[in-house]
Amino acid sequence: MIVAFSTSSPQTSVALISSEGKVVAARDTHAPMQASAACMRLLQELLEESGSDLKSVTLFAADLGPGSFTGVKVAVTIAKTMAFAGGVKVIGADSFDLIDPDGTVVMPSKRGEWFVRRPGMEAIRQELLPSEPYSGFGPGIEPPQYPLASAFAQLLDKLTPMEPELLVPNYLIEPSISVPKTPYAERHGV
Repeated sequence: MIVAFSTSSPQTSVALISSEGKVVAARDTHAPMQASAACMRLLQELLEESGSDLKSVTLFAADLGPGSFTGVKVAVTIAKTMAFAGGVKVIGADSFDLIDPDGTVVMPSKRGEWFVRRPGMEAIRQELLPSEPYSGFGPGIEPPQYPLASAFAQLLDKLTPMEPELLVPNYLIEPSISVPKTPYAERHGV
């Protein structure tokens, strides 16, 4: 069995997927800034509902982003930690593919811009929404379509399992941090 997590958007989701790519059970909840607790609760509910346990898991999957910095880290960290503990491998997919692997997908960037991924192209950041039809989420997009862990079921044949330490987030944007005007070493005589 495969356990998949998506936490890159305000909608947290967890799915149990058979090795043949059938969704056994899936659940999602609106959990902005509460993704880690929501993942663990949803996973517990799904395991109980399906009569499964973590011993039967052969692969963990994580939404790699882009998305909120902390949100993306939650799914990646949970998948990696559980894979290490269970001695199994991981897979990852970007948020765009978990919304629509074949269409134009948009999602908000923290800087009032949009991430846009068109079919067969790399994602870009732009100020305006595209003119062609798209799916995704963000301010003014109705109905929103969030990345869901259950979408891993349709991507399994395109993803290569890897060792947990190789799974890394895909932020697509530099971190929003400030750099001190005077480096630490200069301030403290080091």
